[in-house]
Amino acid sequence: MKQTTANNWTLDSLLEDLSGESLPPVSVSGVCLDSRLVRAGDAYLAVAGATTHGMRFADAAVAAGAVAVVCSAQAMQLHDQVVGSLRESGIPVIGIEGLDRRCAEIASRFYGAPDEGMTVIAVTGTDGKTSVCRFITQAFTAIGQPCGYIGTLGWGMGDALQSTELTTPDAVTLRRMLAVMKSQGASVVALEASSHGLAEGRLDGLHLDVAVLTNLGRDHLDYHETLEAYRAAKAMLFSWPGLASRVVNSGDRFGQEMLAVPGDVRRYAYCSGAAVSSLGSDPGVDVVTITAHDVICDDRGLHFTLQDAEATASINTPLLGSFNVDNLLACYASLRACGVAANQASHSLAAVAPVAGRMERFGRPGGATVVVDYSHTPQALGAAIEASRVHCHGSLWVVFGCGGDRDPGKRAPMAAAAEAADHVVLTDDNPRTERSEDIIRDALQGFVNPSAVTVIGDRARAIEYAITHAARKDLVLIAGKGHEDYQVIGTTRHPFSDRAQVLSVLERAS
Repeated sequence: MKQTTANNWTLDSLLEDLSGESLPPVSVSGVCLDSRLVRAGDAYLAVAGATTHGMRFADAAVAAGAVAVVCSAQAMQLHDQVVGSLRESGIPVIGIEGLDRRCAEIASRFYGAPDEGMTVIAVTGTDGKTSVCRFITQAFTAIGQPCGYIGTLGWGMGDALQSTELTTPDAVTLRRMLAVMKSQGASVVALEASSHGLAEGRLDGLHLDVAVLTNLGRDHLDYHETLEAYRAAKAMLFSWPGLASRVVNSGDRFGQEMLAVPGDVRRYAYCSGAAVSSLGSDPGVDVVTITAHDVICDDRGLHFTLQDAEATASINTPLLGSFNVDNLLACYASLRACGVAANQASHSLAAVAPVAGRMERFGRPGGATVVVDYSHTPQALGAAIEASRVHCHGSLWVVFGCGGDRDPGKRAPMAAAAEAADHVVLTDDNPRTERSEDIIRDALQGFVNPSAVTVIGDRARAIEYAITHAARKDLVLIAGKGHEDYQVIGTTRHPFSDRAQVLSVLERAS
């Protein structure tokens, strides 16, 4: 990752007031949480992970060039042999109480608090985070305000994105990314705030200007265990210290709750339809309401009338799916929350283009239309099928699977959502360490008529089957993996892309 050049720190100055020890003036050129990413001159911050502790990889970090190891006081005691060995070799090992929650502070100090002086928009929700963030990035760029992005698709400016391991990176990596984008001229950053990232404190201490909620459904219960814990993680964003504005989908019940949370913030409620928040009639709460009316979905895309208190605009976009109306409204409301004039914000939506693997359309003359979408929750799959139906002039096919080592409770609801299509092909998603047969068995329990489902475990063959059996006016929805270019089988990532497979099948059929 590109390193900023304005930070010349020594270990003692970087960690003064955080450690009770006398520290050596060792020159530090970076900070890093991941031993695999350590570069020469870095200070390695060893913290507890989900399954192991970073101190287990301290030797590897030093071998990669780390000039110091920082861990908690408790970790120093638990890994005293490692500590002793490192110190004998001349590597400083520093103990800091509560390091897990102080990594953000250290990184912010090292990178010069890059979030200060930038407008940071954090988008959370079960579905739609990536689309909304990418729309915001495109819209701000269109009006001459360079905007960076951090999320599922990667991070960076414009379309020149570098890959990320996590939707919301760790606290240290996040500051490093912000520093790089700031040095490249970014005045705004749109980032995806995942429930994992919020619960694990990856955003702690970050200056956020706008918090956006797309919706709330069922997801990640393998991690959070209960829907209440999942909701609580999302809710953290809307009581963020120093937050200036909330942008919420008032057509979502959880969104209405977040709109009502007390706080000295500006509130923006958006919805496609009549479901506006009742807060708008409360004289004690000022809510800017943004709505879409006269929505038309056709082969050219979406057409609707956008309205708020200051403007009415006709919006025409090549995006597919009525849910993208809500995503566009979230984008528009975010710009308004950042002070962009209504007319300028509405005009910027013309620059918004489809996002890779999000209702992305493929096809060939005389053949069926194929749409690749990332929908991997019951709510998202149902919305994608409903949206596809509008653009389908024949039969609607859906190819989908369920992820292994993830919440098994959403498999049957996924199947129930898929049954709204005319033809269903059940296949593998990312089986991970579970047996494909077990995942498929769980999903089949959600169908009213499982005998009508075509089961083809091999995802490439399933995609080929659906496309080659679809008629000219049919639409084939390939759901679940979207932009991903891998399939996880066991613990190995194998190269695989729904988009590439679709193009390959279409090319062979032409």
